[in-house]
Amino acid sequence: LFIAAPAFAATIVVPNDLATAEGNYNNLAPFGVGIAVPSMRYQQVFAASDFGALSTPELISQISFRRDYGAVSPFSTTLTNVQINLSTTLAAPHGLSSTFAINIGGDDTVVLSGALTLSSADSGPVGGPKDFDIIINLQTPFLYDPSKGNLLLDVRVFDAGETPTFDAVRSLSDPVSRVFSSSSVNDASGVTASSGLVAQFTTTPVPPSPKPVPTLPQWALILLMLGMVGIAFGRLRV
Repeated sequence: LFIAAPAFAATIVVPNDLATAEGNYNNLAPFGVGIAVPSMRYQQVFAASDFGALSTPELISQISFRRDYGAVSPFSTTLTNVQINLSTTLAAPHGLSSTFAINIGGDDTVVLSGALTLSSADSGPVGGPKDFDIIINLQTPFLYDPSKGNLLLDVRVFDAGETPTFDAVRSLSDPVSRVFSSSSVNDASGVTASSGLVAQFTTTPVPPSPKPVPTLPQWALILLMLGMVGIAFGRLRV
């Protein structure tokens, strides 16, 4: 009998230094731009160096965001059609190409597709930072190995909705940056910017491979069968 060890989840906030501090910026993109843009393609890169807490590759199973401290009152909205991809990219923060396809890594994976409900209870200090309670549970976890490159978040919002502003950061020295379309999700290229959303990633270790079930050698099976036959024969004689 083999019992698998439980996989313990961990959380990593990128940028690391904003885990308990408010960012210096806020943004509606990519989920809350329905008033200005009918649909949007959005990519954001996160530096691998901010995933230093991972000693081995781990599965990203959840991405969470938090509201900007200036956005008040709870909210809930459902976007009807969203696709989220993750990949490992060689593109660096503040080095993203304006052409979306160039930034995508070879392990590009669709981690969520379909309707997406976003909500927040607006919990946390009045002056920020708010709690990471805008939670996106991935349908397909993504195996991320920071030693192979940075992490690329690629979001396609086919029918943009309306949300409050999310906490973000804008600096030429931070570990995030983005590129986003200015007119449609089908745009091949977009506008680059030094800003990016503050995000929290939930990771879990890769489950160990199941151990093979031990099998009896052939001679032991023969002895076992002979023993069973002998028991059955003895019962018949009785």
